[in-house]
Amino acid sequence: MPSPSPLFTRVLTGVAIGLIALVVVVRGGLVFWVAMAVLAVIGLNEFYRLTDAYRPVRLPGFLAVLCLMAAAQWGDVRWVLGAVGLSFALVALFGLVIGPKQGVTVRLAVTLLGALYLGLGFAHLVLLRGLGGEDLAVLGRDAVLLVVFGTWAGDTMAYFTGRWFGSTPMAPVLSPKKTWEGFAGGLISTVLMVVFIGLYVHYDVPDWGPGYSVALGFVIGIVGPLGDLFESLVKRDVQIKDSGRGLPGHGGVLDRFDALLWAGVAAYYVLTLALGF
Repeated sequence: MPSPSPLFTRVLTGVAIGLIALVVVVRGGLVFWVAMAVLAVIGLNEFYRLTDAYRPVRLPGFLAVLCLMAAAQWGDVRWVLGAVGLSFALVALFGLVIGPKQGVTVRLAVTLLGALYLGLGFAHLVLLRGLGGEDLAVLGRDAVLLVVFGTWAGDTMAYFTGRWFGSTPMAPVLSPKKTWEGFAGGLISTVLMVVFIGLYVHYDVPDWGPGYSVALGFVIGIVGPLGDLFESLVKRDVQIKDSGRGLPGHGGVLDRFDALLWAGVAAYYVLTLALGF
């Protein structure tokens, strides 16, 4: 029996991830937090595996990520800011234990970069899920659904648009297969998906209007690909194609969630600072 094509595997895995994500987001609460914390730890492990040549100090990195995740769940954005300071202190203390050995500065820098990259990304998804509090809990649920499925719709259509129509390289050094045509297709798809889901958000949150959906869609559609390119920068630096193999057809957690990590942070501040939720 012939093995399934890479495209079929990619689509099948994507559908499975989407269904699991829907259930986890709707459940919210501790279920959502545990899922995000596990993904953050797995993603950080992938990051440290990618950057193993720089010898990151893993233990304080994992502790820092868990601090950031706990601050987001049981505190607010101010607690997350405090957890950033604590993360720096943890990594610095471990640096003092290591002592003035050659390469220690780079080791500590890579350690902190990974912890903040994964920790802040997933922590802001937790903050996003908590929007509205107990009085309007559906706002957080709907906000995460907008970001997750808006980002993934853009990822999917950018892939297919670039594959079918792409001819103008977007970042030939960082990611040779990415094209401006793919970016445009992804951006349009993100906006359309967010507007579509936003029609249902309006029933839960009467203040939500179509203009909010369009604005959020554009932010996600622009910021998400930057997250993708950032991961490409790291992988290009270490000459590794995929961050992992846990998700058939997609690679690892970083490969699947790279855009979402940036889009979630941007969406949180758009919703809280710009739109006033």
